[in-house]
Amino acid sequence: MIGLRPAFSTMLFLLLLTGGVYPLLTTALGQWWFPWQANGSLIHKDNVIRGS
Repeated sequence: MIGLRPAFSTMLFLLLLTGGVYPLLTTALGQWWFPWQANGSLIHKDNVIRGS
């Protein structure tokens, strides 16, 4: 029982880091460094958007 608090606090820290901070950071850096590629592009055929 004495090791549960450090285990849960470590789990919570890693959950926030890998589930929140890392995705937001990589998305922000991708948008900043490669703005023309990060948003994708639309595929046009006969002046109609067919996909992205």
